[in-house]
Amino acid sequence: MMAPAVNASTPPTISIHGDADPTVPYTQSVRLHEALRQAHVKEQMVTIPGGKHGGFTRAEDERAFKAIEAFLKAQGLWPTS
Repeated sequence: MMAPAVNASTPPTISIHGDADPTVPYTQSVRLHEALRQAHVKEQMVTIPGGKHGGFTRAEDERAFKAIEAFLKAQGLWPTS
């Protein structure tokens, strides 16, 4: 399997992935985030335990959206007003 193509100029990356996704293997996100860390790219991976390919519960959606907001704020990419 090929390694993800990332380098130091790759933009900050956040992924939300269910670990029971039948469409895109969860291991793909794990490998991507390992490569991002090795390239010193700001990254975060949010795992939804038992989550499929979307269709998360309301609580899982809220958790994901809070993580996205916090990640974007940390990168200075969230509107301040």
